[in-house]
Amino acid sequence: MDYYVIILRIIHILSGVFWAGGAFALIGFVSPAAAQAGPAGGKVMQRLTLGTRWITAVSAAAGLAVLSGLLLYWRASGGLRPEWLSTGTGITFTIGGLAALIALSVGIQVGGVSRRMAELGQKIEAAGGPPSPENAAQLTAFQGRLHSFGSLTVVLLVVTLLAMASARYISF
Repeated sequence: MDYYVIILRIIHILSGVFWAGGAFALIGFVSPAAAQAGPAGGKVMQRLTLGTRWITAVSAAAGLAVLSGLLLYWRASGGLRPEWLSTGTGITFTIGGLAALIALSVGIQVGGVSRRMAELGQKIEAAGGPPSPENAAQLTAFQGRLHSFGSLTVVLLVVTLLAMASARYISF
C-alpha cells in the first residue's frame, strides 16, 4: 500500500473540492445575489471578504490542491518521463494541471481585487452617504474585473476537473 499517494490524493481531492466548490458557489450564486441586493449585498460581500477568513481558506485550499497535484503528477509521470507525458493520460493530466495553475494565478487576482473593493466599500461607508462619482466608477470597475476573473477561474476549474476525472481513461 502506497501511503504517500493515498495521503496526497486525499489532500488533493478534499482541497480541490473546497476550492472549486467555493468558486462555483461564489461566482454562480453569492455574487449575483449580492449584486441584485444592491448596497446590502455589497455589505455582505464586504463582510465575507474582510470579516471572515474566506479568502485565506480558499487560497490555502487552492495552494494545497496545486501542491499535492504537482507531487502526484511527479510521481505518476515517473519524474516527468517523456514516454508517460506523451500518453493520453499524461497529456490529459498535463492539460488539467496547467488549467489549475492558471486558475490559481487568476484566483490570486480575484482575492486582491476583492480586498481592494471591500476596503473601498469600508471607506465609503465610513464617510457616510453615497459614493463619490470617482468611487462609484472604481466600484464598477472592480465588479467588472471580479466577474471576468471569477468566470475565467470557474471555466479553468471545470477544465481541470474534467481532465482529472477522465485522464486515467484516455489512451491513444
